[in-house]
Amino acid sequence: MPELRLQLDVMERNAARMANAIRALGKDWRPHVKSHSHPEIAAILKRHGACGATCATIGEVEAMADAEMASALLAHMVVNESDLNRLASLTQKISLLLTIDHFVHAERISETAQREGVEFRVLVDVNIGMNRTGVRPRVDAVRLAAAAHKLPGVSVCGIMGYEGHLLRIPDEAEKQKSIFESMNALEQTRDAFHQQDVPCDIVSAGGSGSFWITGQHPAVTELQAGGGIFGDPFYTEQCGLTDVEPALIMKADVVSRPALDRAVLNVGRKEINPVLQEPRILNLPDAVIASMSAEHTVLNVDGESRDLRIGDTVELAVGYADHSLLMHRRIQVYDGSAHVDTWSVVRE
Repeated sequence: MPELRLQLDVMERNAARMANAIRALGKDWRPHVKSHSHPEIAAILKRHGACGATCATIGEVEAMADAEMASALLAHMVVNESDLNRLASLTQKISLLLTIDHFVHAERISETAQREGVEFRVLVDVNIGMNRTGVRPRVDAVRLAAAAHKLPGVSVCGIMGYEGHLLRIPDEAEKQKSIFESMNALEQTRDAFHQQDVPCDIVSAGGSGSFWITGQHPAVTELQAGGGIFGDPFYTEQCGLTDVEPALIMKADVVSRPALDRAVLNVGRKEINPVLQEPRILNLPDAVIASMSAEHTVLNVDGESRDLRIGDTVELAVGYADHSLLMHRRIQVYDGSAHVDTWSVVRE
């Protein structure tokens, strides 16, 4: 039966290497936890120097509070009253940062703050080219920040922007040039905040596919790289991340050998999402993935891989943890070859 394994020892090494690299850049580390959302992993990140966490959901913020993480940035807009009430209750457990890109967000945050007797710190989300969320840099961002900062219960303290559209530029020099242009927009926005006496102590950016470049920009104060702790092939093969190893492994069985050059595994798209990055075969150098369906993966095999027999185990490195981990309820945790725990996946 397929089994999703986390190699804890490998993940720890990856986390230590990322933490050391970010420390050498002189930046704070606020790793994104959306791929795993797990308090035990958060505790490991904290041990390696993380100043807080970046979250995509309120459930993740709650998990980080349970892990006694110092702070959490919710890098997702919150618009309804019940969610804001949940966040208000969390201010007693963890230092919160919310994000806004429209005055409506600020108004609703202010209403909740006044009703619940709390104060929310916020970052203005700035669109630096990804064209997802975010207000336009410079003038529009400053107008929003200045207006929001005047609202009761709202304290603007910085900006964030994500250069996710630039992660897969293959030429390193071109990638650095493009990322720095995006970071320049954040720097100019920060300077405009200061000119209008709006606080901007935090400039948050950077992902696992870019942090070693983004962190070289002097305006950036913290980096959100988090998924790289799993050593995903997406980051290493498409984004240029180095010095990490695959830590999230799918163990699959050979269930069919219909031809000498073909083997079929009992794992498919219901366990691993291959859209952004196919899984990598770890223990068969002469095998390649021919196709993936809902419940099967077909391998083309050659050389030594032709010795595969029905019942043999094949190891696949999950291509992109963010798209695959939340398809599972549990992760089997290993330290080397020893099974040490079973962790539930935070799904909210």
